[in-house]
Amino acid sequence: MEWIKKGFMLLISRPDKEQEEFERHNSQVVLSRIRLISLATVCLGIFWAYMDWIIIKNGVNRAYGQTLIAGHIISVAASAMILIFYKRLVDMSGNHNYPILYFILKLYVFFYILVGAVSSINSQRYTGNIYSYIILSLIVATALALKPSYMLLAFGVNHLIFLSGIALLNDDIDLFLVKFINATVLIIAAFLLGFVFYRHRMVEFLFRKELTENEENFKKLFYVNPYPVFITRMEDGKVIEANKRACSLLEIDSEGLHSIHGIDCFIKNDSILALQEELLEHSSTYNRIVEYDFNGKHMWVTANYELIDYHGEKCILTGIMDITEIRKAEEELNHYASTDTLTGILNRRMGLKRLEELIADSREDYLEFVLCFLDINNLKHINDTYGHGEGDRYILTFCNIIKKSIKEEDIFFRMGGDEFIIIFKDMNKSQSEKVWSEIVKQFNECNSKEELPYTIMASHGLAHYHSGMDIDLDYIIEKADKQMYKEKQKFRNSIRR
Repeated sequence: MEWIKKGFMLLISRPDKEQEEFERHNSQVVLSRIRLISLATVCLGIFWAYMDWIIIKNGVNRAYGQTLIAGHIISVAASAMILIFYKRLVDMSGNHNYPILYFILKLYVFFYILVGAVSSINSQRYTGNIYSYIILSLIVATALALKPSYMLLAFGVNHLIFLSGIALLNDDIDLFLVKFINATVLIIAAFLLGFVFYRHRMVEFLFRKELTENEENFKKLFYVNPYPVFITRMEDGKVIEANKRACSLLEIDSEGLHSIHGIDCFIKNDSILALQEELLEHSSTYNRIVEYDFNGKHMWVTANYELIDYHGEKCILTGIMDITEIRKAEEELNHYASTDTLTGILNRRMGLKRLEELIADSREDYLEFVLCFLDINNLKHINDTYGHGEGDRYILTFCNIIKKSIKEEDIFFRMGGDEFIIIFKDMNKSQSEKVWSEIVKQFNECNSKEELPYTIMASHGLAHYHSGMDIDLDYIIEKADKQMYKEKQKFRNSIRR
């Protein structure tokens, strides 16, 4: 019901811009088809002349022959005129003379149907068929459909002329009624067919217009976007389009896009295949943090991706926003939040977190490590005797020696005050003791230089862990702490002696 309602709305003239644009477009389509019909009519002129000569030679009804010849001459002459003035008629469709063109088209359509009606009326004198009227009406409906309100008028008036003509030339009432019914049904069908073609043409025009407007809006948004935006072909990552900011970032001009084989080579921390799979599944992905390296210019960006059809190809629309400075600020905040401000090593929170992650990993893959709990000797005495500044120097020297002596993958963090923890990865107790002995040697070498008014030394305790042990983090630390405390007591007893 809704479709019928929308359809009949087209019968009413709408004086809006959209309607006018479509009528101009439809007039150009109809005019191009009239040209083809005119070409065919002129070409058929020779055949018609031959047929007319044969018909006259056979002595047919004189009125029939004269009407037939006159109809053929007028059709060929009118078609020739159309072809001669075709270019001028085309120009009318785009200027202020368009109303004249539209009037000419309406006349052509009306007289085209009229020619069919007159031909079929004339045929009543010879063959008695109505084929010409039906065929030409169907051609008008399928190829030359104008506004439905006018088509209704053209078909209606011509049908009345046709019925009046066959009524005059048919004495048999039954034969007249058969032709009346057949012709009327077919003319109604022709009108409805023309209505459907007109409506389809309008819907297609409006769709294409909307598509063009959307494309224009897309281009405006694309090229004036203050952030780098580019379109890459999904198949090979080749850059197809890029706005000014993107071209500036890539250090090329718009004509040099062909020299960029693909944007993939600039991405450092993202999987292109994973991105493509996500786009195929969801069509878009937003706020993806990506690391780029554009010709030595390192950048962190927030990237938004959209899967689009661009000129018949699957492409990726990418918009990026530079967050390098924000990223640096975040990294600095993370560094301060996870690092001990005095020593530069991990603080207690981050160190314990890393240790928890290590134990969690051991549940899936086999691993072992040794936790070494350290307590700096005599730190309180040095603070009380030489001041806290010298105490800080002691801690820094202590940490620097350890950092130089352990592996990069080992974990070293400050538990607080004078307590520290080292995690010797992939080691057993005896291997860890050897490393600690080397660290002690480094302490002794530093002490032998006598650059400090005190000696650097620490008490230590070890606790071994490997996958499969049913113990938690607190137990491991407590075990190492107890071992350290025993060594600490021996150190204190040795000082008292």
